[in-house]
Amino acid sequence: TWDDSLNFPFCSSMYISKRALRKHFDPREYPRETYLLCELKWRGGARSWKHWVRNEDDNYHAEQYFLEEIFEPRSYNTCDMTWYLSYSPCWKCCQVIEGFLEEQRNVNIDIRVARLYYVKDPRNCMALRELRRFQGVRITAMEAEDYDYCWDTFIQPDVNYDFSPKKFKSEIQRNRVKLEDIFQVSTL
Repeated sequence: TWDDSLNFPFCSSMYISKRALRKHFDPREYPRETYLLCELKWRGGARSWKHWVRNEDDNYHAEQYFLEEIFEPRSYNTCDMTWYLSYSPCWKCCQVIEGFLEEQRNVNIDIRVARLYYVKDPRNCMALRELRRFQGVRITAMEAEDYDYCWDTFIQPDVNYDFSPKKFKSEIQRNRVKLEDIFQVSTL
């Protein structure tokens, strides 16, 4: 179902379409929307929880929406959250994530990105460096195994696999190097 005022899907299923995964996570493409695929697990719990959101609104990004509208603290145990993002967080989203982590000290976030968002804007690079310094935060470029995992986890079972990260291996490598370069600036 949709809330048209926010342009966010409130999905009743954890699955996205294979077309959405191919289009929005292929680092050779530059769609307007950001997709956030999330898997979280409370330590001590037996099951993981999966969810996804996307945004089409420049004023309310997927990261902010997920943290403010979807995530619910359900335990005092540590929550390990893995995000697969079609774009790295912008500087505003980095600030939102930092504020969230200051309030939710029992949450760890592993952020894996398919492509980097406007890294020529120094605010985005600085914000990524600052976010990475937060305890419990890890930010990396998606690797081939991440794409395979997303297909297996967020696509309806028994759907033919026709999304090969081998086709964009050079873009995966380029994103990894760019992100490492952004983080190296902070250690100089």
